[in-house]
Amino acid sequence: MPIDVSKSQAMIASEAIPILQMLVKTCPPSFHDRADSLLHCLPGCLTVTIKRGSSLKQVMGGTNAFCRLTIGNGPPRQTQVVSNSTSPEWKEGFTWAFDVPPKGQKLHILCKSKSTFGKTSLGRVTIQIDKVVSEGVYSGLFSLNHDSNKDGTSRTLEIEINWSNRISNESV
Repeated sequence: MPIDVSKSQAMIASEAIPILQMLVKTCPPSFHDRADSLLHCLPGCLTVTIKRGSSLKQVMGGTNAFCRLTIGNGPPRQTQVVSNSTSPEWKEGFTWAFDVPPKGQKLHILCKSKSTFGKTSLGRVTIQIDKVVSEGVYSGLFSLNHDSNKDGTSRTLEIEINWSNRISNESV
């Protein structure tokens, strides 16, 4: 019986999430808060796709870039290392499943370069997950914050983040 209840809840959530996200974007402000609070009660999946980087040049040596993604105290996820490129293309996606959206949590993306001397930070991006849950999709070019970017170029990552409820074959 609990499995049937779980399946039913997942099916309802999968239909409700896109409707509530649309209402948050289009409804009057008085209804916005109610739709948003309902949205933040439903289980869902956060999918982060690291598409590509730009101007990821380091001061010394070639750039062998990769990105490490973390949410809260969970284990980090990591893209493949793209060797000898200041404009790497990853097109790698990572998915986290949540029973309820991680309210107040942030997605941290640290971009690094790997060399024989160790790992060098190229910069970081921090994204508030609540915004993604409400909007459904949050994407674009994100500037990497870095303390020692001396050449003045803007290092960026192209990222797409989705909040949805996808029912996988394993859970149905």
